[in-house]
Amino acid sequence: MTAAHHHAGSGVTPKLSPNQTKILGCLRDAGEPMSAYAILDRVRKSGIAHPPTVYRALNDLMKKGMVHRLESRSAFIACGHGACDGRFAFAICRACDKVVEIPLGKKEQARLLGLAPAEITPEQVTLEIAGLCEACRPAQAAPA
Repeated sequence: MTAAHHHAGSGVTPKLSPNQTKILGCLRDAGEPMSAYAILDRVRKSGIAHPPTVYRALNDLMKKGMVHRLESRSAFIACGHGACDGRFAFAICRACDKVVEIPLGKKEQARLLGLAPAEITPEQVTLEIAGLCEACRPAQAAPA
C-alpha cells in the first residue's frame, strides 16, 4: 500500500497565505496535537494576535488537507503526509498524545459512512482510536 494511493499527491503545493504558512509551520515544528490557543501563543510573536485569525487559517488548511482536527482532543495536527484526500483515521496514544494517521481506502470510508442510520445523511467520518503506543505500554503496565 503506497502513500500516494491514499493521499493527495499531485506534486503541486497549494498556495498558502502568510498566516497559513506560519500556523502550518508551527504545527509541523510541534509534531504533536495543539489547541488553537496554544498555536496562537506560539505565533503571536510573528504578528498573529487574534483567535479568529488562527481559526480562519486552520479551517483553510483543513480544507486543503494539510491540517487535521482531532475531535477527542479539540486539537489540530499537521498532516503527516503533506496533504490528505480526506480519507483518514487516527490512532492516538492516551499517555503521550502520539498520533498516527491511518489512511482509509474508498471502500473503508464507504463502509464507515454506511453505518449512519437512515435518518442521517452522512457527510464525513471522524475515526479516532485511543490506546497506548509501544513506548508507553511498558510504563503503564503494572504488575498484578
